[in-house]
Amino acid sequence: MPKAETPTVARRSARLASAVSSTAAKEEPAKPAEKKASKPKEPKSAEPKPKVAYKSKEPTSKEPKSKTKPKDEKTDEGKHAEDKPAEDKATSKDETNGKPPSASRGVLQLGSVLPKITLQNEDGEDVDVSTLAGERGVVIFVYPRADTPGCTNQACGYRDLSTEFGELGYDVYGLSKDKPAAQLRWKTKKTFQYHLLSDPENKLIKRLGAFVLPKNLKRSHFIFEKGSGELIDIALSVKAADDPKNALKFLKSHHK
Repeated sequence: MPKAETPTVARRSARLASAVSSTAAKEEPAKPAEKKASKPKEPKSAEPKPKVAYKSKEPTSKEPKSKTKPKDEKTDEGKHAEDKPAEDKATSKDETNGKPPSASRGVLQLGSVLPKITLQNEDGEDVDVSTLAGERGVVIFVYPRADTPGCTNQACGYRDLSTEFGELGYDVYGLSKDKPAAQLRWKTKKTFQYHLLSDPENKLIKRLGAFVLPKNLKRSHFIFEKGSGELIDIALSVKAADDPKNALKFLKSHHK
């Protein structure tokens, strides 16, 4: 008898069994829920992908810098390109507008006397140009370059007529930019009786108005009167063969 269970005990044991089974059922689904929650954490750890996107932005920031550099270089080149034509235009104005260039300012006019300028002759001796014309007059002929065909023709013409110039009371001088050594070789070669003046800096040549931009000379002659020393004849851009004869012709007419 004592081993037999009462109905009350049987009910309690049944309730306990159902409670245990329900508890086990509740605990078992919780485990897969934890696993499911742990799975979404893995994609969160894969966050290096935005870093790649951040690195890709760096070249975009550098590209505008590289674009600005060529713009600066172009603007500098543009400035230089604008400056160069300005210089060319300034030079063309001096040559085309008829204005005397700075090199030809102070050019001697008829009635002027020789300026005080010191040059060297073919022997390297200093010559004060202002003392050339006094009791005797002076004829100065200008030639572009020593010992060239046209200049030799002109100089030999003055050589052949030097006696007639002397009889009228006038001394002859040649004038160019050549150095004294070149003048001496030419004088010795052609047996000129007169002196050749060297004016490498164009000091006297510019004052006479025989200088031509940029570095050329006008074949010409200038006659300064004996006694007064005044400039009485100017002949520019003359022909080499005719120049000596025309200078002598002028003096003969002037001293009749």
